[in-house]
Amino acid sequence: MSITNVLYCRSEFLEKVNDFLESYALSDRCIISIDIERFKLFNNWYGQEAGDILLTNISQYLLRIQQMKGYLAGYFGGDHFFMCIPDDDQLISLIYKTIRSYIGIHSQNEGFLPIIGIYSIPDDHPDVATMCNNAQLAGSDVKGNFNKRISYFTDEIINQLEKEQQLIHDVTVGLENKEFTFYLQPKCNSETGAIVSMEALSRWISPVRGFVSPGEFIPFLENNGMITSLDTYIWDAVCQTLSYWKHDHLYVVPISINVSVADIETINVPEYLQDLITKYDLSPEMLLVEITETAFSENNIIVRETIDQLHQHGFCVLMDDFGSGYSSLNMLKDTNVDILKLDMKFIEMNPGNCQKGIQIIDSIVNMAHKLNLPIIAEGVESPEQIAMLHSMNCIYAQGYYFYKPMPISDAEDLLTTVPHEKYRHVPKQDPHDSRNATDTFHETSVTHSIFKILAENSLVLARLNLNNGEYEILKRDYRLHGCGLEMEHDFESYNRRILNEKLIYPDDEELYRSRITLSSLHDFFFDGKKQLSYQFRRQLNNEYILTVMEFFAGNRCDVQNPWIVVLIREIS
Repeated sequence: MSITNVLYCRSEFLEKVNDFLESYALSDRCIISIDIERFKLFNNWYGQEAGDILLTNISQYLLRIQQMKGYLAGYFGGDHFFMCIPDDDQLISLIYKTIRSYIGIHSQNEGFLPIIGIYSIPDDHPDVATMCNNAQLAGSDVKGNFNKRISYFTDEIINQLEKEQQLIHDVTVGLENKEFTFYLQPKCNSETGAIVSMEALSRWISPVRGFVSPGEFIPFLENNGMITSLDTYIWDAVCQTLSYWKHDHLYVVPISINVSVADIETINVPEYLQDLITKYDLSPEMLLVEITETAFSENNIIVRETIDQLHQHGFCVLMDDFGSGYSSLNMLKDTNVDILKLDMKFIEMNPGNCQKGIQIIDSIVNMAHKLNLPIIAEGVESPEQIAMLHSMNCIYAQGYYFYKPMPISDAEDLLTTVPHEKYRHVPKQDPHDSRNATDTFHETSVTHSIFKILAENSLVLARLNLNNGEYEILKRDYRLHGCGLEMEHDFESYNRRILNEKLIYPDDEELYRSRITLSSLHDFFFDGKKQLSYQFRRQLNNEYILTVMEFFAGNRCDVQNPWIVVLIREIS
């Protein structure tokens, strides 16, 4: 038996309530709206059949009230029910508790709860459709508030809606007038201080409102279906910045952008991003894609398909805010993302829950290591958190402990002084390792200082794998000629470009070509030697300057330990 066959449909309900109010001069009546919060997600988790059973149980209960008490009940489709009943708190509370018990048959999750909005009918009441709408507005006012599930309509709700309507107008004008921009927050290797990428975070600087907090406008745009307009605007601005860095010989560190489930449902995100990459002459590895964990719960299938298509285009995908939503560790084994971002904000590092929080993080990090997923801890704010993460061999972090989000110009200045590196997976440390977190943290601080000194006094700081020729530039002075060379990760290809683009003084080319080869360096250092240097004239600021290129090996340099450090310095 369908729901529409047992309760009044919308038009019938409106007509019946109108007739009732015209026939009886009662002053204690109200219209209530009943909705189930996150009902679509309920269907996703428990199945369409369970959702239909729940709706049928609710409709039959409301029908019994109608038949026994003479009250009016209607079903408007989806999970939307309405009643015209006495304005009685005890009665409304009983309806709420009964419907909640029906939900409890299927789920004990606190995220799936009824919402009841109430419109008390005045003597000079508006039409029934408006009263139903006002009741639903009252219910919408408490969505997401699990401490308050029943709400009366007030004039303040209308005032808030008017403010939101003005905000919609201001946002639309702001996008047209380019009032929106983005700040950049680095993600770092917490052991070396090197920057591995940056995240683009939306900012709104309005001539009318001033600096508007993202916490004010982003949730609003998400709730009103406008977030895709802002997101695509920011994506384009990020690609413009990356293009400027690339063509102005600045060091190009990857920038990650945020993609919401609304974006995925509204546009073809992989094609849109590919068009931007083509438009601005970029490579996919320059643009990272962050998708929030809750997106996997809300629309799992389309999100997975989108990630597959992003991978086909060469994009790297991060799961953002892991641990802040409804996911479990079990989700990790099914996900097809490349990097996991662990939300540290859901764990307060205080004495009361510190140990429990550490156990939660350790479980997540351990699972990620087993799945070979690089992991970034976001929201890191204290040295205690860093020490804890190091004890688990979680080395990548983002948060105020390192850098706050900063304007683009400040980020560009930072990139000229701080080393850079690519993400690499770090297996979990042997639990029998005798070093404790304090020791590791001390070593990290020393390592960071050493890297900072080297970076500040070099034109290029890099490392080279003598086995396969992998070349990883950690820092490159923006004044050096050679557009995009920092993205060249094969040593032999890197050297061919150096020579083909005439970046070495002509008289020094033969020496460079014969000595700076992977095979000669391999033989030299695998023979037990520790240091090697050559002098070349290198193009800098449209002139050739004298530089020294130095190579350093550790105590052991062999097939099992093939990495050496490459340093290029200016000779004054």
